[in-house]
Amino acid sequence: SSPDVRDFVESLTSECHFVNGTQRVQFLERYIYNQVEYVYFDSDVGKYIGKDEFGRINAEQWNNNPDIMDQKRNRVETFCIYNYGWMQEMGATKRKVEPSIKISLMDQYEQPHADQHMLLCNV
Repeated sequence: SSPDVRDFVESLTSECHFVNGTQRVQFLERYIYNQVEYVYFDSDVGKYIGKDEFGRINAEQWNNNPDIMDQKRNRVETFCIYNYGWMQEMGATKRKVEPSIKISLMDQYEQPHADQHMLLCNV
């Protein structure tokens, strides 16, 4: 009998949402385990928000850590606005294109032991 093979994927995404250049900026940091977001930081709220029991435990710990909270609350300046300036220099903020989306089924060889199939979304 072959062993039960499982893949576990932990990912972190950081997002900056801009309105009128840097007039209004929102920073989001999302923690995702096996394609399920369990906790995120929202600069508009100023804290982490848990989306399930595990996420709420993490959010409570992080929200009560002044060093972590100072770092995250400063991300609008240190990450978003900083990178906006760099993107502006490169001309990326002037590019205006019509968005497009493509949804496709991932090839079976990319997930040989999957019980479920995965969709790939390219925007």
